[in-house]
Amino acid sequence: MAQLIKLYDYISRYEIDAYRYPSQFIRLKRQQWDKVSKAWENNMFHTVMKVSEVPKEQEEEVKQTFVQKMKSKFSKDEIEKQEIKPLVNDAAVNDEELQFQFTTIPKTVDDLKHLFLDYIFRFQIRWASSTLREKSSVDKSIYRDQLLPYFMKRLPDQYLLLYRPIFKLKNAPVELEIILIGTTEIYCLSFVEQVDETIFTGSKEKFWVARHRENEKKFLNPLISLNRTGTVVEKLLASQQIDLPVKKLVISRNGYIDYPFAPYDITILDKRTYENWFQRIRQSSAPLKHVQLKSAQVLLSHCLTNSYYRTEWNEPSS
Repeated sequence: MAQLIKLYDYISRYEIDAYRYPSQFIRLKRQQWDKVSKAWENNMFHTVMKVSEVPKEQEEEVKQTFVQKMKSKFSKDEIEKQEIKPLVNDAAVNDEELQFQFTTIPKTVDDLKHLFLDYIFRFQIRWASSTLREKSSVDKSIYRDQLLPYFMKRLPDQYLLLYRPIFKLKNAPVELEIILIGTTEIYCLSFVEQVDETIFTGSKEKFWVARHRENEKKFLNPLISLNRTGTVVEKLLASQQIDLPVKKLVISRNGYIDYPFAPYDITILDKRTYENWFQRIRQSSAPLKHVQLKSAQVLLSHCLTNSYYRTEWNEPSS
């Protein structure tokens, strides 16, 4: 599963340490899969079933106890220092991260995989919207988004995804397209998708044309935001002497893009060519690379973040 390292302007665990969290996620995911798959194979699935809901009061009490322990263990200055270090530790994991409990028993191994991926997807949303001390308000539409889980659930663990991130450049927020950091190159992705079999006519003009049967309408040229995204990524990487190719792709999975004289640095992928490209990157088995993590750290350091302190951290310690 691709790792969601940035979601809009939400705070992300990966911002704290982009070198540690990717490998940490892979390890934790494998541990959890081993646990639930063995339970299912050995007819011991009841051990990972959610027997009953924890009362809200008890849940808050558990959170309060954990935070008070942290506050008593560290001074205010030390807590600040802790924030700079990787925060994935046994206490944090046990407190809120990997309490994996099913509510239904999967009938087949495929059902088990789907349920597991659904859980990991939500787990990644939590990591991409919170830290131990802070969190961002997650819009419910995130869980109805079709493109986000499509990429996350189908790509290997070594891909790092920034989903429509907002960068802070020259003190101004700049909304960018999807950025996918692979082991050998970075992809900037812009999707143009409407009704199945729609034909999109590309040009250098401000607007493109979408045609479906007798219907025709104009829409903003996707290359405007795609070129902006590619330029930002290239400049930030170059400023740190990072040599990782940046590719700009316009994609329509269910339609056709007609642009015979497209700019040389733009790759067009539509219903005729998209699947071959997607299967190729899905089959990548290369491990995480240092240049990937360095690229992620550089990009994340320029992202805009809106968050607030968790309630329990705002309360005075006794």
